[in-house]
Amino acid sequence: MLRLTLAGNEIELYENEPVNLSYQFSDIQNINASSSSFSQTFRVPLTKKNQDYFGAVNEFGLITTWDPKVKVDAELIYNTIPVMRGFAQVKAVYVQKGKYADVEIAVFGETANLSRDIGNGMLTDLDLSSYNHTLNATNIEASWAGTLSSSVIRYGLPDKGQNWTSSNIWTTTDPLEHGDFTPYFQASKLFEEIMSAAGYTYDSTFLGRISDLYLALYNGNLAIKGNRNPQAQTMLVGYTSDQTGLATTSPGQFSNFTGLSESSPFYDTGPNFTGGASYTAPFRAYYTFRINIYGRLSHSSHDISIRLAKNFSTEIFAPTQLTDTNAAFFDDVTHNFVTAPILLDEDDFVNLQYLNDTSSHTLAVDGDNTFSPESTWWEVVEISAPTSTQEVDVAGNMPKMKQIDFVSGLQKMFNLVFIPDRNNPKHLEIEPFNDYMASGAQKDWTNKIDLSKDITIAPTTDLQARQYDWTHSNGKDIINDIVFKNASRVYGRYRVEDPENDFASGNKEIKSPFAPHVVSYIPGTQYAVHRMLIDTDQDDKTIKDPLPRLAFWNEQQAGTIYYQNDGNSATTTDSEYPAFSQFSDLEATVTDEDLGFGAERPFHIVEANPLFTLYYKYWRPFVNELYSSDARKLTAFFRLTRSELATFEFSDKVYIKDTYWRILSISYDATSEDLVKVELLKVLGDIRDCQFIPSGIDKADGKIQFTNPQGNPVDQVTRVCCERYGYFYDNASSNCFQPFEQ
Repeated sequence: MLRLTLAGNEIELYENEPVNLSYQFSDIQNINASSSSFSQTFRVPLTKKNQDYFGAVNEFGLITTWDPKVKVDAELIYNTIPVMRGFAQVKAVYVQKGKYADVEIAVFGETANLSRDIGNGMLTDLDLSSYNHTLNATNIEASWAGTLSSSVIRYGLPDKGQNWTSSNIWTTTDPLEHGDFTPYFQASKLFEEIMSAAGYTYDSTFLGRISDLYLALYNGNLAIKGNRNPQAQTMLVGYTSDQTGLATTSPGQFSNFTGLSESSPFYDTGPNFTGGASYTAPFRAYYTFRINIYGRLSHSSHDISIRLAKNFSTEIFAPTQLTDTNAAFFDDVTHNFVTAPILLDEDDFVNLQYLNDTSSHTLAVDGDNTFSPESTWWEVVEISAPTSTQEVDVAGNMPKMKQIDFVSGLQKMFNLVFIPDRNNPKHLEIEPFNDYMASGAQKDWTNKIDLSKDITIAPTTDLQARQYDWTHSNGKDIINDIVFKNASRVYGRYRVEDPENDFASGNKEIKSPFAPHVVSYIPGTQYAVHRMLIDTDQDDKTIKDPLPRLAFWNEQQAGTIYYQNDGNSATTTDSEYPAFSQFSDLEATVTDEDLGFGAERPFHIVEANPLFTLYYKYWRPFVNELYSSDARKLTAFFRLTRSELATFEFSDKVYIKDTYWRILSISYDATSEDLVKVELLKVLGDIRDCQFIPSGIDKADGKIQFTNPQGNPVDQVTRVCCERYGYFYDNASSNCFQPFEQ
């Protein structure tokens, strides 16, 4: 007997109404989809008991409490065996003869709930406060050692718009600020946080293996976001009335403008303005000031100088138009200037100052209690995020991305499958397709097939597209942009084409939401970093809406860097710099991993292109089952018990006569013990990607080493197999080499 519950309420069913269920591994036309299941629509009678749940949905003008837009938890049970858990959707209500009513329902399987439960939340919405930390040298160094939040956070050194070159790179006298580094967050831990927030648990050996995969915490802001709001520390102060008789206190010594008001229409949000004269920096950051001077000198032949000074004596801004400016050019002229960003330490104080060239002559400035051009005032226009000592807001630095897009992005990259536990739909098994299929049991269904029904064995040609593309998204940074403009594709794309299939049509694209984290050298140096800046003649080279980027942590690499110590009072020297790249090792070789789908020529020196691209390692066996000339799909009817249906796994290898198959879909009527329709795909062995497969490199002569189909090492290979993996083919020797033209 079949039972249906909706939100814990048992729903009465028609005794003989079929409820056809379909379990499917994936929609074959969308090969990056996770497994799902569903029922065809079926009707339930609007009995009194059912109406207690649905309400009077058969009444035309009555508004009921039941909401057709909301997914409702559902479970179908045959006798005591759960056959499907997930959610239900009411499709329609049918009224017959104005008296009897039916409710049409469809039930969808558990994994369809994952997207709903994660919802539309952004990465910035996650509670990651337990990973917040102080931005200082101690914690940056701890991240390199793997002791900051147990290696969940590592600090890297991408160029976010600083536009470093050999001429402006860090030095002992101009070291890196703490904010010049960029935090990266461990991808597997972020995945765990998303799933936990949605109420899910999971088992996954794969996610435990990618502990060195990190997400760059960069969202377009050059500085790191922290718990201190810079815009809450601005000020605008000015004179409420004209000031006359201002004289230099001592010959050759600057004097402060004093008596400036911070009362409306002026303000001091900090408050940081004191004594009517001084602004005190609340934290180490870059401060931008604006000054407006309107006045006159008492003697036309003498000069005046005006400046901003730090700690009274250090000049930080002195416009040439107001340095030794003659009264003829100063009097009754608006002088308005905006400074470049100025680095100030916490507790540095800034004053607006003037100097008369003769102490006997006086200065007068106008003040009318406004910040008009013909008045005198100065302000803090903008403050960067603190470059040091603040508490880093980890969630606030996340790139602009939905949580579900991060999860589905990993699925697309690594061909992950999400398999719900039958006893707990919110517990998942998450593994790459290859690993999951290798874990399945072998089952012999040879004697369960119904030979009285048609058995269909078909090639997969009608399932194929003419072209499949696996690609990341265009990052628009300087390197990705060059590739996109010159090759009309995203760096690391892989394409499968089948021009020999006359029946294939259309194009399919598996596209991750991440941008390639391509590494190149800071010009004129040997520092290999991700240059996340745009190619422009403008001073501001930051990407305003950067796409998220994943990269492998490559440990610290040889190369001296200089950065501020904890107190910003001295320079720390380190003989290594932190490295992230698309390769599992910065100086990658054949046996390393590559976060590109296809092999590309790198923009920094590597030993050899890695064989294990995302396509080769995670997608190739799956695609071979569709594209091989030996690929077949079988459709037949089987005599399977409800217990067998309740315990099958999509990873099972089903033996029929002399061949193993894997299950694509199972369809049956849950109200009866009738035959079950099963679609299966032929299990193929590991088809070689090419006749010769790269296996290593001979460091003595630079030859790429290959193995033949017998597993024996060979040097001489075909051009096709050489160039397939991004190597250079030498016609004279039939040898293969790593291309070094970077």
